[in-house]
Amino acid sequence: MTQFRFVRLPVTLAVLAACATAHADYTSPDGQFRLSGFGTLGVSRSSTNDALFNYPGQGGGADKKASLNPDSKIALQGSYKFTPTLSATTQLMMKYDADGEYVPNPEWVFAKWQPTSALSVRGGRMGAPFFMVSDFRDVGYANTTVRPNLDVYGQVPVSYFDGADAAYQLDVGSVTLTSTLWAGNAKSDFSSALRRSGAAVPPTEVRIDHAVGLNVLAEFSSGYALRVGHMQGKLTTKSALAQQLVNGVSPALAAGGATAIAAQQVIDAVTTDDTKATFSGIGFTVDRDNVVAAAEFTKRKVNKGYIADTTGWYVLGGYRFGSVLPYVSFSKLKVDDPNAAMPAGASGFGAAVVGGVQGILNTQKVSQRTTSVGVRWDVLRNVALKAQYDRVSKPANSNGLFLVADPATASAQSFLANKKDINVFTVSMDFVF
Repeated sequence: MTQFRFVRLPVTLAVLAACATAHADYTSPDGQFRLSGFGTLGVSRSSTNDALFNYPGQGGGADKKASLNPDSKIALQGSYKFTPTLSATTQLMMKYDADGEYVPNPEWVFAKWQPTSALSVRGGRMGAPFFMVSDFRDVGYANTTVRPNLDVYGQVPVSYFDGADAAYQLDVGSVTLTSTLWAGNAKSDFSSALRRSGAAVPPTEVRIDHAVGLNVLAEFSSGYALRVGHMQGKLTTKSALAQQLVNGVSPALAAGGATAIAAQQVIDAVTTDDTKATFSGIGFTVDRDNVVAAAEFTKRKVNKGYIADTTGWYVLGGYRFGSVLPYVSFSKLKVDDPNAAMPAGASGFGAAVVGGVQGILNTQKVSQRTTSVGVRWDVLRNVALKAQYDRVSKPANSNGLFLVADPATASAQSFLANKKDINVFTVSMDFVF
């Protein structure tokens, strides 16, 4: 089946952004149908050519040559109310994906039943609720910064799940409590390299099956909000390199003895298959008078395999001066446990196996910290202009969240081995229509 690919998305975005200044969302005369959309036209540039800055998992990004790809996107959303209690929503989005393309993708396709004002039940495809701003993390206009903080939001590569959720809302004095129980499966492609020794590398498939989660949000009338969430599921990754390594050493399993043990160790080091994984987070936001603040603290844990345990956090603060909002944020992503290491017996299978195993292990060396300074200007009621500077510092023996195009090159190995401070500059225009 041939997919329709848009290679001129930035041009399309520019035209729609211009139209957005004159056209708002549409609601049918009977109020049953609503059509709306949003988009971002963003340009990023970094201070290095050794690695690419992007949203983790994308098949490309920005280096010293400016790029539209990390942040540019556009989406159209429609909803129809069949009865006072039954409705359906669909959201179609184009953003830069793991294959380095803009392909229309259904992010949301769900039906909603709301028998009372307090209870709602949804089924279908919905935004994956891992974070404080999960439902609108792609809506640049709804966020203070150019993009959600990557040191936190870059830990989970999936943006939607297929399943169901049930939410119950309760007012307790001046506080509104919303509890959401959700369950389902999620899948996404993730690009951790574009080439290896010059040969093209396809994206890795990431799956979270049998996921179950609970989120509790407390919204205070004074402008504060607090959210806690936890989920668990079965994590599986499938990559061409890992499968090649498994196929290469599997015949040794029949040999028995130390050779078989070494082969199994290699397989275990590069395989994450139906492994228990959890993700927990707590977040806090303030939007009161002219003060804007936010913070999140998250932990990812994986029982076994090569996907690392991580901790991510950020704090953000800003102050509105009319339509202008300057802000600053600090964040950190730390690897708590790599969960896998080079097997002692891997060298017995040759340099190619050792290099392949090390390449997979290196994808989880993501520790970094970021200082960001930016400004948002609400130039129109549905258009915001932003400029942001990020100072990303990664320690030695880490790639941070940067995409190393070909890990086998000398420049890539130097980037991994040495401490680096990388500057990233972004300007963007967010709009809703």
